[in-house]
Amino acid sequence: MQRAKPLACPTTSGMKLSLYDGILLPNPTEYKRVVGALQYCTISRPNISYAVNQLCQFMHNPQDTHWMAVKRVLRYLKGTVDYRLFYSPSMVEIHVFCDSDWAGNPDDRRSTSGFNIFLEKNLISWCAKKQGVVSCSSTEAEYRNMALAKAEAY
Repeated sequence: MQRAKPLACPTTSGMKLSLYDGILLPNPTEYKRVVGALQYCTISRPNISYAVNQLCQFMHNPQDTHWMAVKRVLRYLKGTVDYRLFYSPSMVEIHVFCDSDWAGNPDDRRSTSGFNIFLEKNLISWCAKKQGVVSCSSTEAEYRNMALAKAEAY
């Protein structure tokens, strides 16, 4: 990936990964190693949390389309190597931002939730994970996400 062209975004807009798209990888070990390393990278690079969460859902059965998505995240990291988290002293005020996609997974129709928690301007917690149940509406998916974010914030 040293000669790969850098990208400005870790995922393709509107692209949904599925268990049934593509061809099975003959040796999934490399996929698992790279995605595991990307999970570790999310500690200091929360901007790839959503993309890595999506890739982790296919660890048991990776396909070539999933591997292409992994390469896209790597190309994004190459182009944004100077991005960092900054922490500065400030007043104690918590800000929580959250969002979810309703029935975003085409295989099981479960939503993916995500949130960021800031102490003033300082990012202190973040999460991107698939919800445990199928939401009946986008409102329900958002409420589940808000409850998750509030529990984390307090």
